Amino acid sequence: MPAIPYIPTTDQGLDSWATNFAAKITLSPATYGLVAADALIIQNARDTYNAAYLLGGSSGVPPTPVNPATFTAITVAAKNSAKFAGVAIWRTYAAQIRLNPGVSNADKLDIGLNLPNNSPSPIPAPSTFPILSIVASATGLMQLRYADNTTPALRKKPFGAMHMELWRGIDATLVLPIASCTLLALVQKQPFVATFTMPTDGGKRATFFARWVSRRGLPGPWSAPIDQIIA
Repeated sequence: MPAIPYIPTTDQGLDSWATNFAAKITLSPATYGLVAADALIIQNARDTYNAAYLLGGSSGVPPTPVNPATFTAITVAAKNSAKFAGVAIWRTYAAQIRLNPGVSNADKLDIGLNLPNNSPSPIPAPSTFPILSIVASATGLMQLRYADNTTPALRKKPFGAMHMELWRGIDATLVLPIASCTLLALVQKQPFVATFTMPTDGGKRATFFARWVSRRGLPGPWSAPIDQIIA
């Protein structure tokens, strides 16, 4: 039996849910089996979505703009982009917390999760990590390929991995730590083409990290970073 959805689909509901989710985890990451760096990623995604929601989001039934003066095609698109990125991050961490036996049911419910169905035997989180390579580049573009560290010649995801989370940072030098990067895409096919804002990003250095994520949203370990100057 599928789990009852716990992440709201409405803009207003998601903003309230994400605010509570991030606030509780930021207050005490260890309670949920996380560390401060995880809390920072979760909080940054909430802050980005909240700012975009206030400009291009909607609320109420029927939905009406939160701020009609700023409700344009551009702000709605920015809100949708922040929503996509935020939900991907929150769902990954939520799945990890839901299946952690060290987190009490009360604490899981407190951050807006539903309780897992413990009857089936879930596929565990990936234990391997991606190997990234930049195979081509042009002005404002980089083409990437991936492989699993256990089968580098096969160029495919490991068993149980639904997609690869690809994170990117752009700066004058290598971007560290991963918390300084942002989620770029959920990659299921390759090669993947990363695009950049030109001429703003030209001459800077792009750093990429990645990890496998299972069908239940459980993440595996991070890849080593790769970086290259943007043409």
